Amino acid sequence: MSVSPANILSNVAGAMVATRRYSSLEEAFWEMACTTVRGKINHYRRRIRHFEGKYSTDFDSFTARLKGRATPAEEDDWLAWRSARRMLSDWSQTYQELLHAQLH
Repeated sequence: MSVSPANILSNVAGAMVATRRYSSLEEAFWEMACTTVRGKINHYRRRIRHFEGKYSTDFDSFTARLKGRATPAEEDDWLAWRSARRMLSDWSQTYQELLHAQLH
């Protein structure tokens, strides 16, 4: 027995409407989407802060410092840090698009 993601989300949203947490399915879906996106943004901000603390610098300075002398562990961290920055940018853009769509 497989349950589709759409059915799961509909059941959760329906339960939140039934308990009067939200006035409509649309409002519940909207809040679920915003909460998820904000969670992703916070996750990637924490990842970036982790690397900034670990290396006591920002990404650009870390990149310049590594040129031609990075250890394999530093390269791994650099890749993870770069990925976190890209994901933060993507999720932040998604959040802005959600807010823009809400206004229209």
